[in-house]
Amino acid sequence: MEIAGRAGVPKGATAVAVNLTATNPRSAGHLTAYPSGKAAPATSNVNFTAGQTVANSAVVPIGPDGKINVRNGGWDPADVVVDVVGYYTPESRSALVAHGIPYRLLDTRKDSWGGWKAGPLKARTHFPMRLEGDTTTPDVDGWVLNTTVTDTRGNGFLSVTPDPNFWSDYANGTAVTPQRPVSSVLNWTKGATVANVAQTPGGKGGMIDLWNQGWEDTHLLVDLLAYYQTD
Repeated sequence: MEIAGRAGVPKGATAVAVNLTATNPRSAGHLTAYPSGKAAPATSNVNFTAGQTVANSAVVPIGPDGKINVRNGGWDPADVVVDVVGYYTPESRSALVAHGIPYRLLDTRKDSWGGWKAGPLKARTHFPMRLEGDTTTPDVDGWVLNTTVTDTRGNGFLSVTPDPNFWSDYANGTAVTPQRPVSSVLNWTKGATVANVAQTPGGKGGMIDLWNQGWEDTHLLVDLLAYYQTD
């Protein structure tokens, strides 16, 4: 799969952060992502059962030809979706900074946030979260979050994207509605508790959006793991 020089990933990129999703598998199996030109490792990035849709994040080195491979370790076909969320280059201006102990930003079972009252994330809606001050010059390029859904009332999937507004836009009622994304960070079925790491830039105002793409409400937990600090 061509990665370097495609969809905004520069030719000199050495690794790529992706979200891998397996869907419509005909039997149980696993996916493994690895650099082109190398042998497939014995480890897995995504594990699935027949008929399941499941996603997981991975950081994959890019081969010398600018490609990565995704291997289906099952015995039957499965559809695969690969979403690129970031890349690494020797010229990168940001460094990954671990937060130390993961810090819980949100638990909709008990927390309120910026006018959001505690309670499940409503179906087909997004939750805007401010991660920096209301500034035109955010000093964090990206965020590494652990997202978890629980008490799910139906099937669905979660998307995490930068928000185009400032927090003050929401406060004064002038915020524009963000465009609904199509990529997933994690997928769930009714009654499941599912977690996955999400890496995302913040918007111009240091905000992100958390989208419940299902048709039923769900509770959501968000933990800060690390961030990419600019020089």
